[in-house]
This record gives sequence, structure tokens and C-alpha cells, in this order.
Amino acid sequence: MILITGAAGRVGSATVKSLVDQGVAIRATIHSQPLHFDGVEVCHINYDQPETLMPALEGIDTLFLISREVSNEKAMVETALDAGIERIVKLSSFRADKDTFHVGQLHRKIERLIEENDMRWTFLRPNYLMQNFITLMGNDIRNDGVFYDSIGDARISCIDARDVGAAAARVLIEPGHEGSAYDLSGPEAISHHEAAAMLSEATGRNIRYVPIGDDEFRNKLQEEGVPGEYVDIFVDVNRQTRLGITEDHIVTENVEKLTGWSSTPFKQFCRDYASDFKPLKFSE
Repeated sequence: MILITGAAGRVGSATVKSLVDQGVAIRATIHSQPLHFDGVEVCHINYDQPETLMPALEGIDTLFLISREVSNEKAMVETALDAGIERIVKLSSFRADKDTFHVGQLHRKIERLIEENDMRWTFLRPNYLMQNFITLMGNDIRNDGVFYDSIGDARISCIDARDVGAAAARVLIEPGHEGSAYDLSGPEAISHHEAAAMLSEATGRNIRYVPIGDDEFRNKLQEEGVPGEYVDIFVDVNRQTRLGITEDHIVTENVEKLTGWSSTPFKQFCRDYASDFKPLKFSE
């Protein structure tokens, strides 16, 4: 049986959906968010309560490791080793093996822990998720028709979480991916100005992108309730991307290699999620 951690998140829920659609038996872990899938075995874990981890792994042969905070993953890897889990698929970050930015270093540290313990592993390294436009910028877009970011004019090959979930499902149920790491991107590298134009077209509204500095971006993330570790990650990644240090503009063909279809263009993402960007209606 496959265990999916972080199953209520964007990539986790997309992976669960793909596996359920294929009739694969899975167990899903949740922490605070509910999981809305029928027929899925669900268990609760809490990384602050290590005794909750081992029961989740009982009867499991493959672990898909996702965590909102990378620092939690060490405990799960060590527990999986104690439980005799031999195969692990880890959700990492784009170009994590380059070790040039904070989040890449955090993920690479966990990757090395897995490698050093002779587990059969596969690493999935997605680029910036398109769904971040909903979760991080959605309030400003809905309320004011504008979004703010510190990435400047840089271009990124952002990817739809649904494509990551589909790629993960394929890796989890198909042999032959052990010892492989896949950088996952969308089909094109676009700027936030281009993203704003596509969002405008899909929603029928005039949506603008306004570049801001690192400090102002940090404050906005904190106002949105983003956890402290992730505030630092987003600010660091944006700064390095803006300065051209990272390689977030690179386009890979790994989604098509794993799933058999091309990754979703941002324009299609905007059409599919147009209702998530429209102003909220309040009844009097």
C-alpha cells in the first residue's frame, strides 16, 4: 500500500485524485486540513507528536513524502527506516541539486539522508506552482485586481499542481523510476506581467502585476499567514530568481515523459481557475 503524506495540500490532493481515479489503494495522512475523497483510508499525524508517525506506516511499502515544512521530513524518513519501508518518493524543489538557494538546500539535505540509507528513491522537483497565484496572491486579485511580488521581471516555468500529482501517481505505481530525480516544469517560462495579461483575459478583468521590494513582500506574506519558514523561502527564491542566480526559467519535458501528455500552459490554468480570481460577492 502507498502512504501519501500532506494529502490535503495542493500536490498531495492532486496525487490522491489521480491514484483514486486509477483504483489504487492508498492511505492518506492529514494534519489540520480535511481530505475530501471517498474510499480513502485517512489517518492523522502530527510531527510534534512523533508517536503518531509509526502507526501511519503500518502495512505500507511505498511512501510519498510531502510536508508543508521541510524540517518535518527528517523525522518521517527516520521513522520509515525504523518501519522497514524500502521505497520512498519525495517531493522536493526545482533544481534542488544545485544547492544555490535556501529551500533547495533544505530539500537536498533530506534527499541526501534518503540516499545515504540505501532506500529505493525517486525525487520529484517541481518548479513554482501555478496555484500559488490563488493562495498567495488571490486575495489582492479578487479584491483589487492587482497582485504584488518581489520577483521583478524574471521569467519562470511555473507548473500546475495537477501535473505534479499526475506525474507523482505514475512514479508511485510504475516500476523503473528508482534512483531518478525529475525536474518538473510548465511548458513555457513567463513573467508575472505576462501572467497578469493571461489572468485578465481569462477573468474579463483588468489584472495588474506590481513589483515590490523584498521587505514589502515579506510583510505581505506574513499578513497572509504564511508560516515563518516559508516566508524566508519565498523571499530568498524571489531574490535569487530576480537576480538571475537560479535557473527557474528552464523548461523540462519530464511531465510528458512521465504522464504521456504535455504540461498545462498558464493560459489554460487561468481558464480552469477563473472563478477563483473573481471578486467575492457579499449578500446584504
